[in-house]
This record gives sequence, C-alpha cells and structure tokens, in this order.
Amino acid sequence: MPKLRPWEYIFSLTNSGTDKLVMFLGMPIRIDRSKYYREFCAELPIDENKIVIDNFNGGSYGCNPKYITEELLKRNKNYDIVWLVRSVRNEVRKGYFPQGIRLVGYGTKQGLKELASAKLWIDNQRKNYFIKKGLTKKDGQYFIQTWHGSLGIKKLDADVDAFTNEFKQDWVERAQFDSSMWDYLLTNSDFENEIFRRALWFKNEIKQFGHPRNDIFFKDSSEIKNKVYEFFEIPKDKKVLLYVPSFRDDGNIECYKLDYDRVLKALEQKFGSQWVCISRLHPRAKKFDSEIIPEDNPNVIDGTFYPDIQELLVSANCAISDYSSCIFDFMMGRGPAFIFATDIEKFNTDRGFYYPLETTPFPIASDNDTLIKNIENFDYDRYKIKADEFIKDKGCTEDGHASERTADLIEEIMSNRICHPELDSGSIN
Repeated sequence: MPKLRPWEYIFSLTNSGTDKLVMFLGMPIRIDRSKYYREFCAELPIDENKIVIDNFNGGSYGCNPKYITEELLKRNKNYDIVWLVRSVRNEVRKGYFPQGIRLVGYGTKQGLKELASAKLWIDNQRKNYFIKKGLTKKDGQYFIQTWHGSLGIKKLDADVDAFTNEFKQDWVERAQFDSSMWDYLLTNSDFENEIFRRALWFKNEIKQFGHPRNDIFFKDSSEIKNKVYEFFEIPKDKKVLLYVPSFRDDGNIECYKLDYDRVLKALEQKFGSQWVCISRLHPRAKKFDSEIIPEDNPNVIDGTFYPDIQELLVSANCAISDYSSCIFDFMMGRGPAFIFATDIEKFNTDRGFYYPLETTPFPIASDNDTLIKNIENFDYDRYKIKADEFIKDKGCTEDGHASERTADLIEEIMSNRICHPELDSGSIN
C-alpha cells in the first residue's frame, strides 16, 4: 500500500499495484482492476501474425511507430497491424491512417485482448495504463520500445528526483516492470545508450539503429512540405517558423511568452521573404492551447493537433524551442534553430539537464530582446560547424535507414528467426 498523507485517510483514491485503493474514513477498499485481464485475456493464444502498436498512449499516426509502420506496409508482409487509438471514430473521420492498419480503442477491453494475443508490441511510451489492468508479457511475445526523443537534454525517469520520491513509488514500480518487458530499445547514439539504459531501468538489448522518425531528414521532403503548406493554407512564397516549446512539470504557462510579431519580422529581415509561425504545443500542454497561441494573429497558426510533428519539422525553415528534443531532430537537417527559454535556472533545478544548454549548437535567449539579437547575428556557417561537432560528440549514427533496420528486426521476430535476448546482457547492436 502506498504511503498516504494524513488527510488522505479520510478520503482518497490511489493506485496500489493492480488495485485502485479507495480510502474512506480510515477504511481501505480495494478495487481489482486486473480481474478482466486474468479471466478473459491471460490465456488467449498468441497470433503469430499480429503486431500491436501504440503512439503516446493512444495518440494519432506519428512518431517512430508511424515510420516503422510505413516501412512494414511498403514490404507487403500482410501482418495484422493493430493501432491503439483513443477514438476510433475520430481517427477514421480524420483519415490520417493508411489502408492496412486496424484501429482499436486504446482503453477498451478489446485493446487488452489485442495486446494479450499479439506476437509483437511496438510502443514509444510506457504501458503503465495496461499494467494497472493486469497486462504482462507472455512467453513468445516480443516488445520493441522506440522511445520518443533524440539526444534529449531533459532528464528522464530514474534521473528525476520528482519522479522517484516516496509518493511516486507505485509509478516507479510500474515503470520498472514495463522496462523489464522490453526486449529491444532503439537508440541513435552512444549518448542515448548510456542515458536510456540507466534512466529507463533497461537491462535487455539496445539496437542503435537510429530513430525511424528521423529518416525523413535524409530524403526528399518536397512532397511532405507541399502537404503541410496545403493543410494549413500557407502561400508557397512564405517561409515557416516552427515554435515547439516543451511542457513544464508544474503546469506553468508563463514561460510561453514568444513575441511572434517581432520574431517573424527579425526572420524576414535576416533571411528574406515573409514568414508565418506554426506553433505546436507538447501533448501535456494541449489543454492550455487557447491561452498560449494567439487566435487573432493571422501570421500564427495553431499546429498542436497536426498528427505528425516530423512533417512540420521537415517543412519548416527555422525552429525555436526551449527544452524539447524535437529541436535536435530538426538539427539533423541543419536548419537554423534557436533556444528561447525564460526559466532556465528553475527548469534545471526542478527537472534537470544532462548537459548545459550552452554546449548545444543553438543560440540561447531567456527573453525576446536577446532572441531578436540572436536572429540578427546568426552565423549559419558557424552554426553548421557546431551542429556537426555536437552530433559527433554524442556518437550519433543517424543516416536515414533506421526504419529499414527496425523492419528487418521485426521480420526476424515474426518469422521466428530470432530468440529473446538474454536478460541483463547489456548488449548493444
């Protein structure tokens, strides 16, 4: 039973393993959330042709899972590819998913059955929700974890004090159990190999394939750019700034104070042409969408609900972020990028960095005046040299073929040409 604060003995709802614990007037009442899985899912046979994919806990068609799926569909292996989504009806209506993918509700009993009977799981986030429902990986099932960042500067899971304090122990236990089920973890660098193994409590096999979602930066992107411009009705003669700030663990929104008009004017004077800004918030900040992104500025476009941020990144001429790992994705294409972060000291204290912001290639500003000066003084040749040095220093091996390598691994798994990696092997391929 998790440790409770004194007032929580009067009334509280907490998690305790697979139980939901209701405390009322000092009396604990346990609700077993794993009963359905044990009774209806645990003994389901494994379908040797089924792959169940999840993107950000039921999110839409994007991130690493999308680009792995695209490669699988291209190979015409006729796998039963199941994608877990929050709303099947909405995703069908929006039409983002291609033919060859079967959509199933994320939080449904059917979703649990699909996971229980799949040969392979692919995810870029933890399965804590399903673990609370009783999910466990069976003999003969495989789990590829892609994660969702590149060379990220923000500390993760085990390295964040706020995630591992005494009131988070239930979460830690689920996260550790989740990591124990991963057979393979994808990385793109020596840096990630070290950080992910420690911070994500991972003990199985690392596959340094690169991140499938970054393959996009090594290919002709003209068709994607046309798609993005048409979607947002952006005139072809305008350039695009992508503003992609991260979330704050405390929910603070005072940090999102970008002066859009001044920044767009500075970009126009520095790089020519007219500019518009696509502003895309982190999924955990979506609820503040209307408060952060101005609705009355014709040069600012809300891109928060566009399904695939990689398509926005590859279509942008410039990017601004604070601590989001997507700016390191953007760097793969060597486009101009800037850091605008008004709370650097607080964020470093609350969450923490793996390396100083100053060691990145990006000019740093903690206020709009400095950001404008950084744009005015931007030296592309110097930036490109620093980006190349940064990538080399991190041991990054992105080359545009990560999706192919991952699909090769999947084919081996699905055809039973591979065995489970040994626990605690610590191996890297």
